[in-house]
Amino acid sequence: MKKPILCFLGILLLMIAFSLLIYPTPYKYLQYMNGGSITPLKVNMITGHTQRYVQGFGWVDDTNSQ
Repeated sequence: MKKPILCFLGILLLMIAFSLLIYPTPYKYLQYMNGGSITPLKVNMITGHTQRYVQGFGWVDDTNSQ
């Protein structure tokens, strides 16, 4: 009787951990052409804040974001 309950709780715990830590992300990743090169963009889907990736600096705020 205890073993099926523990198995169920273990699976439930793994599902909750996956749904909280791995699956959801507030960011949508896009790319655009910038002078012949592709530049990655990171858009926060909740706030609309946009960042672009600059090699050597990392993610920097886009001056045109809201």
